[in-house]
Amino acid sequence: ASNRAQTELEYKFRAAGQQTRLSFVIIQQRSKIWVGGRLSFERNWTEYENGFGDAEEFWVGLRAIHHVTGSSPRQLRVEAVSHSNILYVAEYSHFSVAGSDTNYVMTYKAYLSGHSNTTGDSLSTHKGMQFSTMDRDNDKKSGSCSKSPRLGATQA
Repeated sequence: ASNRAQTELEYKFRAAGQQTRLSFVIIQQRSKIWVGGRLSFERNWTEYENGFGDAEEFWVGLRAIHHVTGSSPRQLRVEAVSHSNILYVAEYSHFSVAGSDTNYVMTYKAYLSGHSNTTGDSLSTHKGMQFSTMDRDNDKKSGSCSKSPRLGATQA
């Protein structure tokens, strides 16, 4: 990656309140998703590629995620808090997002049930799929999953 791309990536991670040299990076953060949060995630392809948001609610961008995971798969940890304030965690090994030439195909090696408190692998149907947005339908289903209300983008 170029110095400019690296600098932009580090800025995005710092803007998200994280140091870039840690072993983890927050790639998406939303508040109160069940009420829609204050930031709409119904965005176009370019915005999902480049990232959007602020320090409280954001998507870091497909280019940034590919930069971090493309040649060196990472462990993915998904955290979600329920209406009743219960923290749910799902972890996956060897998570990676391929480059723009593949429409950012997402994959991982395994769902880590021993590190998770969810009922199962929620990403299995998205594994190996291209990223889709409301204006760029790359999924294999008829119609566009990303045009469903409140989804914004999918990997299906």
